[in-house]
Amino acid sequence: MSWSGGTYTKGNNATGGWTGDASLGIGIEAGRHDTQDDDFATGINTCLTKDGSNSPSANLPMGGYKHTGVANASAGDEYLSYAQLLDVSKAVTTAGTAPAYTVSLTPTPAAYFDGMSFDIECHADTTGAAATLNVNGLGAKPLYVKRVSTLNRDLHEFELSQGGAYRVTYEAGSDAFFVHAPTLGGLDTFLTTIGSTGGTATIGSQSNIYTYIAPNVIQAAISVTFGLASATSANITLTLPKAASTVFNFRPINVYVFAVSGYASYAATGWLSGSTVTITRTDQIDFPIDPSMTIRLIAIYGEA
Repeated sequence: MSWSGGTYTKGNNATGGWTGDASLGIGIEAGRHDTQDDDFATGINTCLTKDGSNSPSANLPMGGYKHTGVANASAGDEYLSYAQLLDVSKAVTTAGTAPAYTVSLTPTPAAYFDGMSFDIECHADTTGAAATLNVNGLGAKPLYVKRVSTLNRDLHEFELSQGGAYRVTYEAGSDAFFVHAPTLGGLDTFLTTIGSTGGTATIGSQSNIYTYIAPNVIQAAISVTFGLASATSANITLTLPKAASTVFNFRPINVYVFAVSGYASYAATGWLSGSTVTITRTDQIDFPIDPSMTIRLIAIYGEA
């Protein structure tokens, strides 16, 4: 009789088992015993063994119950525990010598595949050299920023910043990883004064925020306090941070100036010439720039 519909029934169940046989006057017979023992063997062999020495022959419904006490997966054909799922959803910290980054994923992937995505936390800033990512020793692949079509570009310095978390995706057609949202968190270059038309201009204090706008556009928002040793200057000429061909290959393409303190209005000129900008007082051009003023510059950089 064996298993039927998930229930085991022994072979002589219809007669009430061996007690039923005895009450019916049926003695011990080899054929009946063999049939019953074969039935037991069939039933036992249909069960899964706890030592893993056999395997299912069909899907195993759980009936709404759970597997408990499971270990973490270590290979691609094993399922994850919930705790491991939470763990692998976190950013994996990079290693190696930047910009040649390495990471180790668990479980270990057998190969790169199209659309492979995960989060990384950088242990070091990118440098001016081309960046790569090597996952579990599968081979170093370029780390790119996607622009349009196949016009991809290398990462520039600080577009991956130490301690920053980034999503990366492998694209088989390009055989490369793409960074979804680069940042400039490690970039801390400031303005420097060139001079003025009269007197001596100095920078008292400043702060800046670099923002990634698009794959080929970066914005620098700079608040700066100026001072003049003598109030005889109508303008101040400054060197913008990160001129063309330094660190990242961007050049300033526009500059906006906003007065934060003082009553005068100012304009920025000269940005088309390259890396310098001249701050000029526009409301009373015959009068000098205030001896002490705070302005905010928004410098837009485009990829050269």
